[in-house]
Amino acid sequence: MAERPIAGLRFAYSTINWGETPDLAAACAEIRGAGWRAVELFGHALDWLGPPDRLRDDLAGLRPATLFAAVAVPTDAGQLHRLKRHLDYAAAVGAEAMGLVGGARLRWRSPSDAEEADLARFCEDLAEYGAALGVTVAYHPHAACTVETEAEIDRLLDRTQALTLCLDASHIALVGEDPLAHLRKYRDRTGYVHLKDWARGKFVELGQGSLGIDFAGFLRELETNAFPGWVVVEQSRSDVSPTASARANAAYLTGLGYAP
Repeated sequence: MAERPIAGLRFAYSTINWGETPDLAAACAEIRGAGWRAVELFGHALDWLGPPDRLRDDLAGLRPATLFAAVAVPTDAGQLHRLKRHLDYAAAVGAEAMGLVGGARLRWRSPSDAEEADLARFCEDLAEYGAALGVTVAYHPHAACTVETEAEIDRLLDRTQALTLCLDASHIALVGEDPLAHLRKYRDRTGYVHLKDWARGKFVELGQGSLGIDFAGFLRELETNAFPGWVVVEQSRSDVSPTASARANAAYLTGLGYAP
């Protein structure tokens, strides 16, 4: 299939499959070698990443598209300070967005109204801070976290204005909802998106899943609406090496006519 115009969607690849403290220069070299041109820095502490100049050396030409971090509920001032420093760092290295996920969802009850309100206040504070720096803050609805369903997303957005979403096709499907319908409903509040697949109780490479996710339709919807944010392939784990997984995901997108 012919490659789509260069003005189309922008793709990045997450470092998540390499862990929180890999040899970052080596990981970035593997991501570049698999054909990717931009990266999401996932879950790395700032003191480990080091100053922006060192990060640029490690990236060696990869564009830093997004950062990603976790939130614990109940929230606190220490978390707020730490994540504002992440936003400062994102701005310094030229990342356009930062994703957030959390907090852990109890198995025996849904999150309380107070917990949802706490998360919303915290994320909105970060979103307003990020907006002043030119960095979009996007909350990631996620299975087994405070916000996972459409109704919970609605309540989060009703309580916020600056906050956007990082929609993940697999996590939407994992709670029995339609990724394409979510894209359409939340189009104006979507900062960027995550892609990965799921089968047999684990995350798998794109196109190898059992949930029936229409990735081609998902990407067409983004493209039709001239989606300006990043499309991040966030391969949480794999049965092959991170490099082989990155290559398989790049090949899948290439087969759909996109250039990773």
